Amino acid sequence: MKRDPSTAASTKAAGPTPWGLFWTLEEKDFYDIFARAQAFPGPLALSSALLVSTRLCGFKGAIAAFFGVVIPPFVALILVSGLVSTYGSLPAFKRFLDGAGAVVPGIVAAMLWKTADKRSWTPARIFETLVLALVLVLLPRYSLPLLLLGIASFYAAESLCVRSK
Repeated sequence: MKRDPSTAASTKAAGPTPWGLFWTLEEKDFYDIFARAQAFPGPLALSSALLVSTRLCGFKGAIAAFFGVVIPPFVALILVSGLVSTYGSLPAFKRFLDGAGAVVPGIVAAMLWKTADKRSWTPARIFETLVLALVLVLLPRYSLPLLLLGIASFYAAESLCVRSK
């Protein structure tokens, strides 16, 4: 769907409406405030959406962003749980879930690749990441605490390196 350039320019000059913000969040905008959003407690997607929407649309925009981030996964979970409870015992559905489970690592890997591509890599960062990945593979039972400990260690090591320079 093409938009009239004059309409797009006037909308951009006036700022997006809360309803328009509910439906769109540009990737560039997300990366611009990503660092600030990490300072807030809670989910990163929600913090990012609230920061951008408050800056662009004020309080009404923050409300729209909150619901825009919270409602879609909530609805998806409700729908999927309904499907699983209704059709979960069927052999075809079990095979579908097995196939979907095989695809999830690929989707996660693609997301990680896209994120890693934007990071500036040093030999120390590569080594830290490989060690953490190996530990997570070898100790899957403790993956969440090890992942959190690893991330905290990375930040601590980076802050020490920055201070020593």
